[in-house]
Amino acid sequence: MTTGALTGAAGPALAQTTAVRMDYTCTTSAGPTVAVTVWVVGGLPDEGAGPNSAPYSSYTFIDVDLDLRELRPALPVGSGVRLDGDSTATLDAHITGPDGTRTTRAAFTLAPVWITDARTAAVRARGAFPAQYLGTPGAYDLHVDDLALTLRPERADGTPLGTVTASCSHDPAQNDVLGTIQAQAAHFDRPIRPDALRVVSATPTSVTLAWDARSWWNPTAGYNVYLDGGHVFFVTEKQATITGLTPDTQHRAKVVTVDVRNSWSNLSEGLIFTLPRA
Repeated sequence: MTTGALTGAAGPALAQTTAVRMDYTCTTSAGPTVAVTVWVVGGLPDEGAGPNSAPYSSYTFIDVDLDLRELRPALPVGSGVRLDGDSTATLDAHITGPDGTRTTRAAFTLAPVWITDARTAAVRARGAFPAQYLGTPGAYDLHVDDLALTLRPERADGTPLGTVTASCSHDPAQNDVLGTIQAQAAHFDRPIRPDALRVVSATPTSVTLAWDARSWWNPTAGYNVYLDGGHVFFVTEKQATITGLTPDTQHRAKVVTVDVRNSWSNLSEGLIFTLPRA
């Protein structure tokens, strides 16, 4: 359940989801070479006129999630191990567009998961690329490159089992295009999107978020809060408490400003957080 007053206003278009499967060969600190299958799932911007589009005159945010399979034999699973936010990953990428090629890197934290069989267990992580300024109109292709993992397994009681690192590369013959963003030579009059989204406090089943926001031509009516891509509620203050959540879970929150004429800003940059264990 959530707290807040639900609104009936139509929301902005959410990010367009794209995905690409990548097969990596990983050299690990544990010794063996590991074949890892990774689904890279991207949330491309939908802020212009049409899907996967953005105005060329503003920064855009690109979410990216990982679904990793076949971690055996990199992890000392035994009777079971736990991975959580102490385990991290980075994903290199390059963007090709009308202004040339640029490199970028996304950082991830792993969602809490208990693994008893590393052959079939799904390990998931959330992250994002740094804000991109696509200053020249045209098509920008986002290519996925190398992956690095830092895994810190632990027993159920929290006892650490050491650190396993992996440096992963893929066959360059694979399709590595996560998606294409269309930068448009257009300006869209919208309220200013919120920023500095942050966690004020958290319990195993709730979180309180706060953010900064500024008015534009029209006064602000309030803010729509989203959790994991779904609309949660509308609030009039720059703070919201979401309750009824599951302990030890990872989430991504975003906020949208709504003015008194029912104009909507673009989505804020996503905030990734993990709730404490019960």
